[in-house]
Amino acid sequence: MLKLIKMEGISLELKEKVKNIVKIISSIRTINKYKKYKHQKKIIYLLSPLYGNMGDQAIAYASLKFYKENFKDYKILELDRVQIYREYFSIKSCLNKDDIIVLQGGGNMGNLYMHEEEPRRFVIKHFKDNMIISMTQTISFTNDEFGRKEKEKTRKIYNKNKKLILLAREDTSYNEMTKLFSVNVIKVPDIVFYLADTMDSDKKRTLITTCLRNDKESIWKNKKDKFIGMLKEEYNDVFIYDTVINRQVTFKSRMLELNTMWDNFKKSKVVVTDRLHGMIFCVITKTPCIALKSLDHKVVESYKWIKDLDYIELVDDLDYDKIKPIIEKFKSKQVTEKLGFNNKYYNKLVRTLK
Repeated sequence: MLKLIKMEGISLELKEKVKNIVKIISSIRTINKYKKYKHQKKIIYLLSPLYGNMGDQAIAYASLKFYKENFKDYKILELDRVQIYREYFSIKSCLNKDDIIVLQGGGNMGNLYMHEEEPRRFVIKHFKDNMIISMTQTISFTNDEFGRKEKEKTRKIYNKNKKLILLAREDTSYNEMTKLFSVNVIKVPDIVFYLADTMDSDKKRTLITTCLRNDKESIWKNKKDKFIGMLKEEYNDVFIYDTVINRQVTFKSRMLELNTMWDNFKKSKVVVTDRLHGMIFCVITKTPCIALKSLDHKVVESYKWIKDLDYIELVDDLDYDKIKPIIEKFKSKQVTEKLGFNNKYYNKLVRTLK
């Protein structure tokens, strides 16, 4: 019957909902897929990314590493955001009361990325018998009719799940979440910081790297080309880069793609970036960084966690005359200090979640 539904003339949102209903109904066929895990303690990691935003891929990798290292008696299953619909019944049928559901973190809690918010709502609405942990997030709803409408939908759905735990990765998101939701909210740094102090910086540093957005969160589009042009006039090895790649990244290819990206950061003397994970990748690779704000508060607010690091500097404008002296100051800097966030924050998070 569902095949007979005419999709013309209906909204994209409704089309997506119809597609997801079809996937859920079809998921009955896979009901026994996870049957062998029924009697094991499990962490089911949901909404994992398959796209080329390497910041989100790093969140998935760091989150899975966090649970593997700190919840060693749990079997970990990882599913992407399509599988949650396709394998809904098989997930439901294998869950025990002590199992934990973990949701992918990022900067997508809000109405800017509804293709991320909708699946998260679906999980929170339909899995109420198990603890759900939403990994480190930034929340941001636009202050217009659409944003207010979606904000209210999210508020109602989240507040009906009494086993939901939200991890906010900076002050603004923490304050907004505690005001909006009646569930447990914990403030903790972005989980990618968990990777700090775990990798060697063993590459020869030769590059002056820019890692600047070219999407709807960019606020520097009008200045970007001029800035890069002036950099190229002054420096020979200017490397134009981004933390987003234009290809699918699978669970199997994730590590290769991340290591390739981190190697490019390790080869950089200095990185100029308006991407949150551009800044965080600099921290975990011990690379001097000049950070700029983007559309929302996530870069500026997350910088507060690392403001005492002498090789990361936040500036308020993509102004070559202001940034060049910082490049000169940073380009010969050798970074050796450890971040120490596991002892400061993540070990406490483990105790709280257990």
